[in-house]
Amino acid sequence: MVAAGLSRLRQAGVNHLTVMGLVNPRANPRDIRQLIPEGFPNLGDPFFNEADTLLRLALRHAGMLVPMLDTRCLDGEVPDLLQGWLDKGFKGLKGLYLADERNDLKLAGVPAVFGISLRQYHRREWEIFAFAEANDLPVVYHMDARLYGDVMRAMLDDFPRLRINFPHFGIGRKAFAPILDRYPNVYTDIAYMLPHISANPAGYRDFICHYPDRVCFGSDALLYQPEIVLDYIDLVRSLKLPEEVEQGIFSENPRRFLGKALEPRQERP
Repeated sequence: MVAAGLSRLRQAGVNHLTVMGLVNPRANPRDIRQLIPEGFPNLGDPFFNEADTLLRLALRHAGMLVPMLDTRCLDGEVPDLLQGWLDKGFKGLKGLYLADERNDLKLAGVPAVFGISLRQYHRREWEIFAFAEANDLPVVYHMDARLYGDVMRAMLDDFPRLRINFPHFGIGRKAFAPILDRYPNVYTDIAYMLPHISANPAGYRDFICHYPDRVCFGSDALLYQPEIVLDYIDLVRSLKLPEEVEQGIFSENPRRFLGKALEPRQERP
């Protein structure tokens, strides 16, 4: 199923896909469900441990799949854990800001699920950002600029060299625009935005053209859903953007954001 879907995407001109895989060393099946949005079925491990499966797929489809480690359930010594997954083949990190239940995904907060304080949660997230910055790793981080803009700015002030993508236009374009204006290493993407962009194509076209070097392609499709990726390709083309802006979304901006994550893996001696 995955191989056939990737073949379809290659025929459509897709060269790389960033794919997120969750590692869950701590939460039981009941608790992990509180941290998973609706619409994401569990097709295997009841704990949603996806990391090893993703690495096997990335090896099988070398050069096309760019594996990124989902850190929402990370527990333990952060630098050691992340270095271990980096050594196995992960090329970047994915996170969600789940400090409390106010988040736009309507998920439980990590502190409540894991029985830790907000301060402990922030310490863990800051350790993840520090590791990513020190190792030149791209980070995709779901965070609502409308609710948590102050935390977003504090993070970016502390890690000025971090390349980070706040997907879905930061959940709110009006709140997110000042972040893009202030921080040159911040990116966003169009993932999960098809209904919103379709409802207001002129408004989103203007926003994209105002930030032509910051918006990346994305879909939020699962790995076995190539038709959704193709729908998002059609969505971008439907906006009739200037050629250089469209090329930026499809290629130049993602390449700049991902950086060395697109390079072939170098085995350690």
